[in-house]
Amino acid sequence: MKDEERPLGEHLEELRSRIISSLVAIVFLGGAAYYFRIRLLSFLIDAAREESLIYLHPTEAFLTYLKLAVITGLILSTPWLLYQFWKFILPALLDEEKKWFRLGFLLGGVLFYSGLALALLVALPYTMKFLANVGGKSLVSSFSVRNYITFTSLMSFATGLVFELPLLLFLVVRLGFVTPSTLRKNRRYVIAGAFIVAAFITPTDLFSQAFMAVPLILLYEVTLMFVGFALGENEPG
Repeated sequence: MKDEERPLGEHLEELRSRIISSLVAIVFLGGAAYYFRIRLLSFLIDAAREESLIYLHPTEAFLTYLKLAVITGLILSTPWLLYQFWKFILPALLDEEKKWFRLGFLLGGVLFYSGLALALLVALPYTMKFLANVGGKSLVSSFSVRNYITFTSLMSFATGLVFELPLLLFLVVRLGFVTPSTLRKNRRYVIAGAFIVAAFITPTDLFSQAFMAVPLILLYEVTLMFVGFALGENEPG
């Protein structure tokens, strides 16, 4: 039976099944992450080259571990969540659309996890070192575990999303919304936008902004080269 011939009830039942499957994956992986919560937190503390963190409320440690487990469960289950979404929309796609969606899911996952790795292994130590020393001799840094996990999560997710830029650019060009030449001519706006985005993600010093903005600009340029090559429009802009 073709997808368009299936009754609405079957679509809703399949959607319900895939949502339940996704939630089970999140709960299972989140539970596993909670079991290894001490190691996970130690990894994050070591990544920032901190000796220890503090908590200021009797329930803060427990709630922070729970929050860390949920976030880790979401990150680890992302491939399965994308697979469930893919299987749900697959019957409604044309053959050409299936090819691009499949490529998009694959590259999107690789780029997102690359961004997470960069944030945790490279950007986080540098940023925490700056923040720990910004107070000078008058202020001593003593980070709360709750605030630290929140900061780390936001920074990691933001970096992962930033790394989705190549895929986004490719899709908007492939769908005909803009052309590679138009993107080349307007790169100055991208450079300005990269520093604006970096100002929201990182501390407000110029070096931290550049640390985030420069990779974003390089991603933009590399993507333009790739898109131009794929579409045969590699003339200089």
